[in-house]
Amino acid sequence: MAHVRNFTPGPVEVAANVLAAQHGPQGLHVGPEFSRAYVRATENLKPVFGTSGYVGIIPGSGTLANEMAIRAMLDEGQTALILDAGYFSNILKKSVECGGATAVLMPVPEGQPADPEAVRAALSQRKYDLLCFTHVETSTGLQQPVEALAKVASDAGVPVMVDSVSALGTSSAQIDDWGVSVMTAASQKGLGSVPGVGLIAVADEAWDRIEAKQSPRGGFTDVIRWRDQYDAARNWHPSLTTMPVAVVHALDVALDDMLNTRYARHAEARDFLCNGLKRLGLRAQIQANARAAGVTAIKTGDRFASSELVTYLIAEHQLRIAGGFGTNREEVFRVAHMGENAQIDAMKSVILGIESFLSQQV
Repeated sequence: MAHVRNFTPGPVEVAANVLAAQHGPQGLHVGPEFSRAYVRATENLKPVFGTSGYVGIIPGSGTLANEMAIRAMLDEGQTALILDAGYFSNILKKSVECGGATAVLMPVPEGQPADPEAVRAALSQRKYDLLCFTHVETSTGLQQPVEALAKVASDAGVPVMVDSVSALGTSSAQIDDWGVSVMTAASQKGLGSVPGVGLIAVADEAWDRIEAKQSPRGGFTDVIRWRDQYDAARNWHPSLTTMPVAVVHALDVALDDMLNTRYARHAEARDFLCNGLKRLGLRAQIQANARAAGVTAIKTGDRFASSELVTYLIAEHQLRIAGGFGTNREEVFRVAHMGENAQIDAMKSVILGIESFLSQQV
């Protein structure tokens, strides 16, 4: 079967050396070999998150990391303000509610980033205990101005939790400097690795709040237990529970690669894609100053259904992109420029495939 190159926003196309790191005999989640890889990966994640604080690698998904972060920061009966920019903002709402807290959604205008002054006004209208939002909304490719939003929350005395699952590794994160309490991510998107682990970074200033939590913290989801295990046994058993060992080794290799390239290539690939598709009469859903560096949503302009393009590119060009979400499922298609696809040559193949598809629509 021919390989279909993956341009969906996760899991992304993965480099051969990252895939190779998973091969071989099954390893243990204890002992010096695994511990070195786990600790090295957490240390390499610190500059990616922009923190000198704790970073945990958790078996599971970004959604699990979100629940873990929110549960750490919110007591039962408290209230979180969530910036509603699309599908995954509503997933954050469910994570808040499953911990016994209340979620209030604040709509963000379609195609635009949240206005920090509008958020300031919302935070002044009632008591909020946490501000939550997605760094990049995967369903649209919208990137939020995290630093400005965190500054507004800090002025109001409200801590901030950011879901950076679709942003981390594609654009800068500086949670210590920005005043973000907790940020989450996952292995299979901008970090260019395989799925299987969620990531959580906790700023040093957040621990007083986390340790003062009155309602149950859970067991597996208690970030304090993960931190304490890491501190107690980082050279032998740094994780709280059994890990997907091969996934951690793959992430370790991917991070080493990523730290040597960083962010510029993601933005360059995005801009090349947007300019190329603009020449074909197709425009991005998000305005230029708020476009994510790792995934772009393109409007079909009522010229075709996105599912038709997705099917065509797989069958005729061995390229897999993604359709839209929810009510705009057929009106938008999405192309990720993460991992191995964060390069001009990869975007050229997508543009040529779309151009071929459009030529058949006449």
